[in-house]
Amino acid sequence: MSQSPILHSERTEGTGLPLMLVHPIGASLRFWDALRPHLDMPLLCADLRGHGGSAAPGGDYRIDELADDLLALADALGVARFDVCGVSLGGMAALALAERAGDRVHRVAVSSTAPRVAPPPTGWDARRDAALRDGMAPLAGPMVERMFSAGFRATGDPVIGTLRTVFETMDPVGYAGAVAVLRDADLGERLARVHAPTLVMAGQQDPLCPLEAQQALARALPQGRMVALDCGHFPPVERPGEFARLLRAHLKG
Repeated sequence: MSQSPILHSERTEGTGLPLMLVHPIGASLRFWDALRPHLDMPLLCADLRGHGGSAAPGGDYRIDELADDLLALADALGVARFDVCGVSLGGMAALALAERAGDRVHRVAVSSTAPRVAPPPTGWDARRDAALRDGMAPLAGPMVERMFSAGFRATGDPVIGTLRTVFETMDPVGYAGAVAVLRDADLGERLARVHAPTLVMAGQQDPLCPLEAQQALARALPQGRMVALDCGHFPPVERPGEFARLLRAHLKG
């Protein structure tokens, strides 16, 4: 296991198996604020390395480092077994965690996730270099356009501004390190070793992770299945009630 930084986290008490929530790139544990009131189990939310209040070491990050960070957090909190739910990069980290610590992970839910993420038109290294050179603000507008459906953007929901601010104010070094994960991670051959029942929740209007890619993900998992929601790249933000209903039913088996 790699040496892990101390992750900033929040934990809520309750009965039943804890649910670990893993946010996407450029976000923080605040990503889950709309979803949390709909969930009735103990929650463990953490900022990934490079994000929010967690450490932002320099250099390229690896998908297994993200998974090991999350496992180290569970160890530090005395959480022996848990469910995990992640979105986009967080979904990839959740799958890597389930593969590396299958005896610890009971059930998995992922959204807007694929075994390998297609690069943007200019490539991942250009995205990484732009953040380090110019900071996060120039990337924020395109981020909002890609992550939210047009219908949700038109509502002017305050969560859009909140997530944009989190994105703009994150450490460019941490963002660059996480972009390297999207550039390099390929979970294809590892999915056969994710034996936990896994629900893939896809956004029908997601331009970054098409339905076909998420269907392929579900088929590659030994116990995978997919459902589609009418939204963009962030289903738990656009459709928190529906997302929570599907998630609760999956975790209860």
